[in-house]
Amino acid sequence: MTGIAVIGTGQWGKNHARVYKELQQEGVVGVVKICDANESRVSELSEALGIEGMTDYRQILDDREIVAVSIITPSKTHYQIAREFMQAGKDVLIEKPMTMAIDEAKELIRIAQQNGRVLMVGHTFRYHPAVRELKRRIDGGALGEIQTMIGTRQTFGVPRKDMGVIYALGIHELDLFCYLTGLDYPENLLAATSHTYSQEVEETAVIFMDFGRAKGYAFESWLVPVLDKKRELVVVGSKMSALIDYLKPEELRLFDVRLVTHDGLPAYIENKDNQVVSLPYAEPLKEEIRCFISCVNSRRQPPSDGPVGLRAVVMVEAALESAKIGKAISFPFE
Repeated sequence: MTGIAVIGTGQWGKNHARVYKELQQEGVVGVVKICDANESRVSELSEALGIEGMTDYRQILDDREIVAVSIITPSKTHYQIAREFMQAGKDVLIEKPMTMAIDEAKELIRIAQQNGRVLMVGHTFRYHPAVRELKRRIDGGALGEIQTMIGTRQTFGVPRKDMGVIYALGIHELDLFCYLTGLDYPENLLAATSHTYSQEVEETAVIFMDFGRAKGYAFESWLVPVLDKKRELVVVGSKMSALIDYLKPEELRLFDVRLVTHDGLPAYIENKDNQVVSLPYAEPLKEEIRCFISCVNSRRQPPSDGPVGLRAVVMVEAALESAKIGKAISFPFE
């Protein structure tokens, strides 16, 4: 069975390790190992999960028991570590963002192709049950023509020091809006940011994406103290609209309501029915990792492969540039 190592056991890396341990107990993967430069952290998690731990990831490069790795280290280290593992013949799942530079993302794709490796990027919300169900209904025409997408991610906490909200949060909307419309990029993108405590990272951002007939709006902030953590997606279609609360992966809310026009102008509201579609509970991260293991075994390309990760980095960089110059950025953008 597939041997796995988790590189980086911080807040999100612990979840990767937990999921792999669960999959090991289910007989889906074989040996599981973890690695973190913080000796006390890796020792504590190793003992809690009953798996081998180490502090130097280079010990795993030539480990024949390990065929694939999850990399959940600081984003600026993704390129170097992923490159080493793929050149050593290991398949790689990298947490988003894939890299923090466009050229590095392109180079990882080249290395993966050159070495015949599976390269997957952790855009976890693509594996969210409600998002998957929404995508299925959009592709089937149930919502009609997509008109508006609104994504909101807000909370109240200490801002990160290594990146702002566009790389940390907005990257999800940048990826998901393209995923839902079936397009690689919007026609153009406009972003505005605010820097309340630091000029190095933006704590709040608003992003507008123009897909032609469809428009996407994203609001991202770490500085909203009046509400609990909020993670929502609204999609408005010509036939039906949808609401996803990302914190509730077991449901998708649908709204059969629209504006009826007369002589091309809105005349009245037609409200037929609203419903909650109940979905079997599935942890998005676990679904993502199951997909990774399946791709490692079958050698097929993951839904969130290297090119998907690259496009997300390109759009983040475009959004940061747009906010800097105060103008919309058109695609292609390099």
